[in-house]
Amino acid sequence: MPALAQAVPSGPPIRLFPPPERPAAPESDPAVQPGAGRVLDDPLAAPGPSAAPLSLTPPLHAPSFDVVPTVAPPSAIAVETLGPLDPDGAGPLAGAAGLGSDPWRGIPRAEVLALLPELPTLTPSPAVKELQRRLLLSRGSPAAAPGEPEPARRFGALRVEKLAAMGDPRGAADLAALLPEAMTADEVAARALTDAELLAGPLDCAAATERAKPFSGPYWQRVELFCRLRAGRIGTGAPLEEAGAAPAGDDLAFGMLREQPGGDPDFLRVAEAMAGGPAVRPRSLKDPSPLTLAALRALQAGLPPDVLSLADPARLAAVASNNGTDPATRVTAAERAAAALFLDSRRLAEAYRAAPAKGDELLRLKDAAARDRTARTRALVQQAMLAAMGGGRRVELAGLALELLDPPMLAGPVGAVVADMLDTLSPTPDAAALAPAAARLCFALGRADKGKRWYDLALRSRPTAEVARLWPLAVIALGPPPGGGALGLAGWLDESLRGADPEARARVAGQLALLQALGLAIPEEAWRRTSDPEETASAPADTRPPTADPALWQRLSEASADRRVGETALAALLLLGNAGPAGTPPAVVARVVAGLRAVGLDSDARAIAREAAAALAG
Repeated sequence: MPALAQAVPSGPPIRLFPPPERPAAPESDPAVQPGAGRVLDDPLAAPGPSAAPLSLTPPLHAPSFDVVPTVAPPSAIAVETLGPLDPDGAGPLAGAAGLGSDPWRGIPRAEVLALLPELPTLTPSPAVKELQRRLLLSRGSPAAAPGEPEPARRFGALRVEKLAAMGDPRGAADLAALLPEAMTADEVAARALTDAELLAGPLDCAAATERAKPFSGPYWQRVELFCRLRAGRIGTGAPLEEAGAAPAGDDLAFGMLREQPGGDPDFLRVAEAMAGGPAVRPRSLKDPSPLTLAALRALQAGLPPDVLSLADPARLAAVASNNGTDPATRVTAAERAAAALFLDSRRLAEAYRAAPAKGDELLRLKDAAARDRTARTRALVQQAMLAAMGGGRRVELAGLALELLDPPMLAGPVGAVVADMLDTLSPTPDAAALAPAAARLCFALGRADKGKRWYDLALRSRPTAEVARLWPLAVIALGPPPGGGALGLAGWLDESLRGADPEARARVAGQLALLQALGLAIPEEAWRRTSDPEETASAPADTRPPTADPALWQRLSEASADRRVGETALAALLLLGNAGPAGTPPAVVARVVAGLRAVGLDSDARAIAREAAAALAG
């Protein structure tokens, strides 16, 4: 009790009931005057010793409702009937992973359906292919115009077909799984996906069988036969059963397929070999079907050299993945497929290592490279690099590999194989001769850190026009250096324009356009310096180059100004086409880059600009 008494402060007792009513204080009361002690009407002010206690009982008088606030009536509510959810709008990518929540806002469905089939499938540009892949896999669909009839082919099926054609069967299969209605009604898309899976291998036979249910015909019968034959095998070249006979029912299947007109005789011969029949060694195979190539790969049967007449990189990739094919044929097919991004750098490097060398070819590579810039020469350089031990010899071979790269190869798997070779070297003064080309390659591939080390070595060792041409590429890959860096815009122009012919001046103007499209302020004087002395140049505003499609140019300008993301990406991809940034006029690439940035696709814009700048820096 004594301790408790000490804890309770002394003073008057706490009132637990309302105080008696007191008359209101007159206006002259200092307690309510500004600045005169505590402001009693502040609800957040701490009560002082003389403050009235908080009432714990209901008020004695009910509150007055004489003053009722007037509430404005709500505005008219617009009622709009929503159409049914479009099943073709499904997609594996949503939000930031794709192209936003509503990528197809503002473009009619009929226009999208007309433009989708024109998208590139053979581009050498990883940046273009990645943007196109995300566009096709993004969730969302364009709206149909009022009264518009149902199209002959649905939006979802066209997306699946295009993904399969551009060498992305996995993405096409993921999308097809979300679009069962579209796929059951579109045999063209179902066949395109199945062919792409056959060529990429291995075919998911369970999914292919399910996909074939709505359809009939010789094609699907051949697919079914292939799956049954493959499932009955153990490894490659093993008999189907102990006796080597075909499973029950296969004889009937073979007979029916032979009798059908317009069949695939090459596949039937290979299928008979899979069933235990005579081995096949085709002497000519100029136009094999995906099923035929898949069956030959299952048998590991060699392919004749005339398959190199194929222009389809997907089928060339299937040729390259057949280990039974002659290595010289394989390496050529592999590089062509890799250049179109249908084969990755790992599988390309495997084909390079398998190419045979004759005699002392590995010791005379410099002479060979001077007269032969083919896949086989690049393969021999790779093999020599693996065998070389001395540092000087390795630097020489790396330089030779860099010289053999054409501009469209820089950003893809062919360039990546050479960049992996560079990773075995250190950017030291002994390798200074490689530095400009090595920096250019690494920047083109998006390997900014490695590119910076080679670029710094080039600046220290070789302050020449060759190094000066790298400055715009370095700015695009690394960002503008503080204060312009050691070189800067003026220094780059001085070096690049010294003794430059009209072609070199045009290349410098293209680099300026790319820098400006990425947001760098280019002074008027810089543009004037890129023109001939008798001409006057200024910054290109929105002038369309003669080679650009006028309708696409206008569509890109309007769509990017209205921030219509899907339409902007679609127009940009069509303007770049199969040539990609490295093969498209710089003014067109700059307009594409600016349009993509306007709709928030900054990383795609920078990657496209980087590939174009790498081609111009050579």
